[in-house]
Amino acid sequence: MTIDLTTLSAEELASLSQEIAAELARRSAQPSSPVRVAVTFGAYNARRYSRPWIAKVASWPIGSKPDLAWGGYLGDDSGGEVEIKALPGQIIRYGQKDMRGNHGTNRWAVVEADGTLREVTEAEARQLYAE
Repeated sequence: MTIDLTTLSAEELASLSQEIAAELARRSAQPSSPVRVAVTFGAYNARRYSRPWIAKVASWPIGSKPDLAWGGYLGDDSGGEVEIKALPGQIIRYGQKDMRGNHGTNRWAVVEADGTLREVTEAEARQLYAE
């Protein structure tokens, strides 16, 4: 669509400018679309390690642990990936439990616009969630 601005009066230009500003504000206020977040896990001993897991923080009440919405694992003990849909800026947790009580993983991350994850500490995740 092309508009010849030279044919518009000052009042028409002002009105068009206000309409454009309102539409831009409406569009920027809407959350962006969810992106697929995936983390790959290699082969593991199923007798020692749990299935890998992923979750996004659904809510985080003050003074409590976060409530999580769980994703899924696609694979078996030969390897696979965990996946979940999340909005850019959401906090994600992922990992794998070691049944012997050591060397398990439990990571915190923030979803970037392209679906990649930026790892953060639990304290940083809490601060980012509160913002």
